[in-house]
Amino acid sequence: MISSHLASISSHRTYGRIRRLRARATRRHQDWQHKVTTALAERYGTVVVEALTITNMTKSAKGTIEQPGKRVRQKSGLNRAIAQEAWGRTVTMLAYKLAHRGGTLVRVPAPGTSQRCSACGFTTPGSRQNQATFVCKKDGCGFTANADYNAARNILHLYRIGHVVALPAAGRAVVRRARRVKPTTAR
Repeated sequence: MISSHLASISSHRTYGRIRRLRARATRRHQDWQHKVTTALAERYGTVVVEALTITNMTKSAKGTIEQPGKRVRQKSGLNRAIAQEAWGRTVTMLAYKLAHRGGTLVRVPAPGTSQRCSACGFTTPGSRQNQATFVCKKDGCGFTANADYNAARNILHLYRIGHVVALPAAGRAVVRRARRVKPTTAR
């Protein structure tokens, strides 16, 4: 009887420690988000991000009894990683900090930005070799870059030609604010 009571106290302490560690990790992540978004808002007048639908990206892969999903464990791990990064909260922070400093947050359509070559503009099958490497397969181009860098260049190009949307977003592409230009303050 006493040993089960001691085990219960021990498990309560352990769960309390876990809760405190998770809360500490959350505070550290939010602090990092605030610092990064403040630095971006102070440095750039316009920030361009992909218009990603995060809720669609984190849908379950379980499927049905008749048609079970494929790679369910991998998909649930990806969903957890996306949720932990809190892309939506980062974009929201960035939006209000830019508005406060007179800047703007622009969202551009996401489809094809990671498969299109930012040098020649063509989308050729197999150019995205893996998660980190982009090599254009078009004859005569051969542009090679980090896949995220290539996508950021495409996002910036879409912004410059006027393709913008107003949806939740995440991503990284920026336009640097000219020196000696102070942002107007938001009222």
